[in-house]
Amino acid sequence: MNIEEMNLEQLENRRAEIENINAETYEGNIEELRSEMEVIEVRKKELEDMDARKQAAELLEKKEVQPQKTIKPAEGRKDMFEIDSKEYRTAWCKEMLGLPMNEEERTAFIHTTGTTSGQTAGYTVPTTLLNTIWDLIEEKHSILGDITIYRTGTILEVAKRTAIAAGDAATVAEGSAPTDDENNTFAKVTLSGKDFAKAVEISYALGIMSIDGFEQFITNEIADRLGAALAADVITQIGTDYASATNDLDVATSGEVAWGDIAGAFAVLKNASNVTVYASQATIYKYIVGMVDTAGRPIFQQTANEGVRGYLLGAPVKVEDAITDDLIWIGDPKQVVGNMVQDIMVESDKDIKKHVNIFSGYARFQCSLLAPKAFAKLDVTP
Repeated sequence: MNIEEMNLEQLENRRAEIENINAETYEGNIEELRSEMEVIEVRKKELEDMDARKQAAELLEKKEVQPQKTIKPAEGRKDMFEIDSKEYRTAWCKEMLGLPMNEEERTAFIHTTGTTSGQTAGYTVPTTLLNTIWDLIEEKHSILGDITIYRTGTILEVAKRTAIAAGDAATVAEGSAPTDDENNTFAKVTLSGKDFAKAVEISYALGIMSIDGFEQFITNEIADRLGAALAADVITQIGTDYASATNDLDVATSGEVAWGDIAGAFAVLKNASNVTVYASQATIYKYIVGMVDTAGRPIFQQTANEGVRGYLLGAPVKVEDAITDDLIWIGDPKQVVGNMVQDIMVESDKDIKKHVNIFSGYARFQCSLLAPKAFAKLDVTP
């Protein structure tokens, strides 16, 4: 029977037959099976969407979707058609896993994916999951939680002041006007985004998990892999944009960080009002925690504040594993502006040759340090 003539049950049966074929012993053309599977998935989704739209229209027309059925004021529940609803979250997970949805879930899924923009239809990550992913990313990579990020969904142009050619602030006589008008030199920076993608593969056997288990798995995996790539890119961009001629410093004694080294790094900063010290955990505990001043008094001040290991000259010290060991970055993270052209999204696929489910996290992001002297790099082993 032609695939176009099959109903949902027949499509499911044929898909199950293909999935149970052993690719190593199959004598036919495995590529033909792969193509057939793809056609089945497309046709299956078409039929499900048609059925869901019909059901949704009937429900709305007959007013069978009652507020009390989907809203629980005491729990702060929202309408089942919203992206942060429980129904849509469950529907999204089932779509990722290829599991059947009930009537309400399918209705919520079709409505939400049809009305939300900015992501590929069918893969709009539920708000709760997206927030969890970002919470995990910022917990593991402090720099991403500290910089300025605009979620524009489009190309962003920002102006970077590279110099004040004339008219900078100066002392003038009482009643006199400044002799020179301010003359700034700006460079236009276009943040059109760079692609970041990480794929996770799990076998068919391991892919059989609960909805809650899948949510935890996908949020942890995507946060861990995409977060590392995004944080590394931010550190690399800071290293590209900072004023290396004046703000690239070496410690006085190789392999040892002294009071004067840290003070010297703070001294070269400009346009840095919220200074933070970033380094890997190894660097912090090897060089910074035990620092003392010239009188032998501890410089590093411990704290119980979440996300902060301590304070150094009044600046919070944070772990950032995207930074290479034996390097310390000191500066104002708010001077780093990032543009999230495409927020984190998740897509799914399967490889019938390897019998694995594939989940891919994707984001499009780009950043720039707008004040080159707002960061300084201190090399512990020059």
